[in-house]
Amino acid sequence: MSTIQEQYREDLATRLAEWQSGTLETPYRFADMGTLLAITVAFPVIALIIGWFL
Repeated sequence: MSTIQEQYREDLATRLAEWQSGTLETPYRFADMGTLLAITVAFPVIALIIGWFL
């Protein structure tokens, strides 16, 4: 039973070290905001404008 606990402890320590190092995710850049803005704001506005004239 202790081997499972030791394995869990080692795994947890490894994951914690990876999380603290900051290498799990790439940093979010302001340039990435353009795609998000286009999807959530620009496309619906364009669709509303086109729909108004149809």
